[in-house]
Amino acid sequence: MDDKERLQILEQALAQMLKPVKGIPFSVIIKFVAQRQVIQIDKADPDDIELRKRLETTIQLCATELKASPIKRPRPNEVGNDVEAYVMRALPKAGLTAGRPTSQGGLGQAAGYPDIFIRDSKDRATYLECKIFAHGAAETTMRSFYLSPSQSFKVSVDARHLLLAFGMDASLIAGSRDSLYVPRSYKLIDLHDLLCDVKYEFNSDNRRLYAPSMRLLHGAL
Repeated sequence: MDDKERLQILEQALAQMLKPVKGIPFSVIIKFVAQRQVIQIDKADPDDIELRKRLETTIQLCATELKASPIKRPRPNEVGNDVEAYVMRALPKAGLTAGRPTSQGGLGQAAGYPDIFIRDSKDRATYLECKIFAHGAAETTMRSFYLSPSQSFKVSVDARHLLLAFGMDASLIAGSRDSLYVPRSYKLIDLHDLLCDVKYEFNSDNRRLYAPSMRLLHGAL
């Protein structure tokens, strides 16, 4: 086998590997990535009914604060991060213990799934992801949920996995690049049965990208 044939085989193998994989249940992904179970909400279970009531209280408390103190941002993607703080403040007022999730090794990081770790009155664990969407645009097919495996993946226990999303209206502030964001709707989602797609990507880093051997021109300005 010569080099040209090897290259053709490698190209064919990569082409197969890079085909998108669709429709993988979220619970299967967590089992594979973190070796942990995703516990589905049981709508008839008294403890889960109580959890949903407390989360509904959390949502109403968030909405009240957000309407009184709207989020001021130039871009909507920044608003999702801001919403987390409102949720973190509201959860204890609703009788739920809230903190930041950590990896199985005890490591924590701000970025990445999930956003918040909750314990209820029965000491049961729930992970909560916070999102926003443009009010009235929840039916679009634009990708809005991302999960990337890492060495410090922040799922360390068997738990419920929920997503809280606020539908936001934006009002542009005259003479400014900023808008004021207030909630008009919400959705609380059980992620257990969410179907996810895998999209492969290639990446590099600054050291390799800007290495001397890569440069055509460089200099100071």
